[in-house]
Amino acid sequence: MKKIELFLNKIEEVIMVTGGLLMVFLNFANVVCRYLLPTTPFSYTEELVVLLFVWVSMFGVSYAYRRRAHTVLTVISDCIPGKFQIIIIVISMCASMLLMFLLAKTGYGMVLNQIKYNQILPGMKIPVATMGWAIPLGACTAFLSAAASGYDEIQTLLANGEKKR
Repeated sequence: MKKIELFLNKIEEVIMVTGGLLMVFLNFANVVCRYLLPTTPFSYTEELVVLLFVWVSMFGVSYAYRRRAHTVLTVISDCIPGKFQIIIIVISMCASMLLMFLLAKTGYGMVLNQIKYNQILPGMKIPVATMGWAIPLGACTAFLSAAASGYDEIQTLLANGEKKR
């Protein structure tokens, strides 16, 4: 399981860092060329930046789950006893997993429609499904990350409960 987590971490880090750097570079180059040149050679950059943004965002969700970096309402959960905290964590984990499952399912349907109707990005002349695949793939990795994060959090609470006894 740890090997899978390390593998997913590396993939997500590469997607997020590379995508973020490319977005900054492309936007900067586009703005500079727009002001210095009569016609910009980067007519496709807006589409490419949106495409990269979708990929970075979807894999960022998964990465944040794994790092336990999502916003959590600890004000309430910290005030209740440990066994009830576990119930809240389980409910939260199940809700997150359900959301990611629904997002993956509808995202997959969206991609199938994009392929079926042969939708093309007008500037780059590539299939819209190139962008669309980020949603079901990112949701699947986020589903696994939410499950792993919830499991780890429950194990931590159980271990802390045993130490208090």
